[in-house]
Amino acid sequence: MGWMKTLFCCAALLVLSLAVAACGDETEAVEPVKWPFLESTEKLSVNGKAFDAYIARTELHRRRALNGLAIKDGQAIAYLYPEQTEPVKLKFNNMPDPIDLVFVDAAGKAVLVESVPAFSQSSFPHEYAAKNTRVVLQVRGGVAKELGLAKGAEVKTDPNLVEKAKEASGTFAQLFFLRNERPEEKPEEAPSVQLKVLEKPEEVAQLVKDRDDLKEGQGVLLPVNGYHEFWLKEAKGKWCACYLESAGRFGTTVISAIYEGIEANGGSDLDEPVYYSPTQATYLAIWKGADFFSKNEIERRSPVTIAGVDVMGSKDVTYDNLELKFGDARLEASLARTEDERQAALLKARSLEAGKAIVLAWDDASQVKVSAPPGISLWYVSAEGGKYSISQKFNNTEAGDITAKASSRFVIAVPAGFQGSGELSFPYALRDLKPNVVPLVFYKAKAKDVVTDRWPGKDNNFKARVRMELAITDAEQARGLMYRTSLLKDHGMLFIYKEEQPELTYWMKNCRMNLSIAFCDEKGVIVKIHQVMKAPEAGTPDYQLERYESGAPAKYAIELEEKWFENNGVEVGDRIFIPPALANME
Repeated sequence: MGWMKTLFCCAALLVLSLAVAACGDETEAVEPVKWPFLESTEKLSVNGKAFDAYIARTELHRRRALNGLAIKDGQAIAYLYPEQTEPVKLKFNNMPDPIDLVFVDAAGKAVLVESVPAFSQSSFPHEYAAKNTRVVLQVRGGVAKELGLAKGAEVKTDPNLVEKAKEASGTFAQLFFLRNERPEEKPEEAPSVQLKVLEKPEEVAQLVKDRDDLKEGQGVLLPVNGYHEFWLKEAKGKWCACYLESAGRFGTTVISAIYEGIEANGGSDLDEPVYYSPTQATYLAIWKGADFFSKNEIERRSPVTIAGVDVMGSKDVTYDNLELKFGDARLEASLARTEDERQAALLKARSLEAGKAIVLAWDDASQVKVSAPPGISLWYVSAEGGKYSISQKFNNTEAGDITAKASSRFVIAVPAGFQGSGELSFPYALRDLKPNVVPLVFYKAKAKDVVTDRWPGKDNNFKARVRMELAITDAEQARGLMYRTSLLKDHGMLFIYKEEQPELTYWMKNCRMNLSIAFCDEKGVIVKIHQVMKAPEAGTPDYQLERYESGAPAKYAIELEEKWFENNGVEVGDRIFIPPALANME
């Protein structure tokens, strides 16, 4: 048992369920409990060789075993899996000593044998996978060869691990909520949910959108790093969610934000609710259900334990290596989502290489408009009820605007002559793509119910909502809305400065339309509004351009069409809400 005493960082919670007497020589033996923090070994024979083995039957224990535990001679780990269609995957973030992995199928045959080097001998992580796997044996390096375990070899175990795998649980880990005011005598009796631990952000969409089999209390857990946001576009039913963060001297994991009974509204992507972590989060948990927190009397800042979970923080979604599938035909695609990117993509589309494609994306289907040069092929994507398909094809089009009505935000430029047919498999990274512009909400002065963790819905007491392009860099702020001749309704530009400025001064150089502007301080309070900033006559020298000042310290400037603030009843003293990640930029 000595080798198994490396405990997860939450092991301190054992005091909730275990008591050890330490007075004089009198001690009380403590039986190991088969709960997240302490495991026991069992006797195992593999092809006649005896091992002291840790047998992991649940996802919680499988992940604990993947923590990089150092096994000695005569020791082994056996990962048991229920029957599943997807390959069994093992990912190691480190490995103290070399090991061998033996993947075993339901017939007791080795389907894959791999060697994992020590951390000192190779860079990590390392990932291994094999289909039709029910058992994976982890032994010291060289032991697989000693036992004659190569691909196709028979693997005999006593007890029969393949038989035991029939009772193994699926890919869910358990998240336990430990209520502050009523600590559980036994942690395993605390309210809990079953979550599939993910590593890629796009996997959230895949498992939330296309998992009608999820039961109440089942969902996903995603490691995040910092400020984060999510939505439930195309998800069916009601869901609960929470963000978790590390807090306190010992890094206790606590709830930082709670959401209950949330659901997709089925409308435009611009109107779909978005939920934010108000602080820098470490995990996002989402599961089926309407009232988990209120039913179990769980509040913000309550501690939680995610026992046995050891995964690397997920990275941001990338869009430069997407895969589109049309039946058996595949295209490697990149994304163009701004006007400049789309125009450049349309020019590039005339000479697309075989096997390549470009996805043109807008913020909303109503905005889709293509002015196409000749010699390109454009396919319009339909998204009806979460089902993605090709609705219209324009091949080798003549130059000019294509006026086809779009039923989704996406159009695909494909190589000339491409004849892909069959069902379209559209990447989840795109299905979950949020609008490129960010939300901004106006609240009346001194409003009590200012929502700071979500894009407010219709039931929130706010004055107005808008969508903002961002101007953060010096170049973006210098360009602003120059040369624009129109703006979409309730769309504008938000200028964000790293620190509150003593005063901000704007002018209308090279602007082609009248605008209005509001200046806000670092707390989001509007300190000045100019209802009309006039577009200058062409050729007006800089020294004659009118200046528009904040008149007070300001960190944000908001430009919209002229008289927007007056027309929407927004006044000096009112407040704004923007996503926390932007409000806390450094």
